[in-house]
Amino acid sequence: MIRVFYGKDEFSIYERIKEIRLAATSSELGDMNTAFLDGKDLSKQELITTASTVPFMSDNRLIIVDDLAKKFEFGRGAPKPKLGDWEGIESDLALIPETTELVFREGDLSSRNPMITALKNVAEVIFFQGLRHQEVIRWIIKRADYLNARIDRPAASLLAESIGGDLRILNAELEKLALYKHGETIGRQDVSDFVPYVQEQSIFRVVDAAIEGDTGQSLKMAGLLIKAGSSPSMIIRMIERQVRLLLLARDMKARNVSNLDIGRKLSLSGYPLQKTLDMERKLTKKSFSFMHDLILDTELKIREGFLSEELALDLLIGRLGH
Repeated sequence: MIRVFYGKDEFSIYERIKEIRLAATSSELGDMNTAFLDGKDLSKQELITTASTVPFMSDNRLIIVDDLAKKFEFGRGAPKPKLGDWEGIESDLALIPETTELVFREGDLSSRNPMITALKNVAEVIFFQGLRHQEVIRWIIKRADYLNARIDRPAASLLAESIGGDLRILNAELEKLALYKHGETIGRQDVSDFVPYVQEQSIFRVVDAAIEGDTGQSLKMAGLLIKAGSSPSMIIRMIERQVRLLLLARDMKARNVSNLDIGRKLSLSGYPLQKTLDMERKLTKKSFSFMHDLILDTELKIREGFLSEELALDLLIGRLGH
């Protein structure tokens, strides 16, 4: 059987392939009949040869190919690439033995990708779409149950709002919360106390409100962060970090880097990545220059003793929106 898994929901693809591996792996032979191929450096002949190999003392052989179609991805307005040496791949794959289970694992690609189009002729192609907000909340509650934990809906909603649809990160945070609660229900306060993305989301709101000119709301949220234990200097550093990320995102978008690769280069995903991209679209080149100079001026005045950290933060927020 030949299958293609692609889309934004990388964690669900990972979980699906894990199920396939568990079903295909013999306890006696381990992974002897499983092969992993890197599509970036793979030739058609190498793939066909590997997929045509008969299994050793087993009924099936599993081949997992990563990122083959990614080589043929093309941006908006760009000419559709040719398959080149891979032309006719569907005919070649139609001849591999039934004992071979071949899985192509891809990322967030266009359905118009020429390799995806070719594989549709011989493979079951499944698109793993990112979940909507309410679907993420339901997934969190269901996943907590899978982890032998319980989470109430307000806590699940806060997790979804803070992290977004990155299921891998959500799963990791749920595992930590489940371990901490020891069978007790995970509540909203537990999420606020132990999930770093919640605090990062608050920083986004401080910066977002300031940029949009809502100085009062921005100062209010900064005050709440300070009451929760954050220092004024930490908030200033987080604002500086966010402006730096915005500048990097702007530069990469100008070079037609995909949102997925921007996230990888900035080490962002889920809600933080989406919020950064949304915020970048709101700002002009003049705004970026103004914010950069303003943060530099703020830090110099703190170091030279002209302003306390508290006053410097208030002035920075007040001036960001103008």
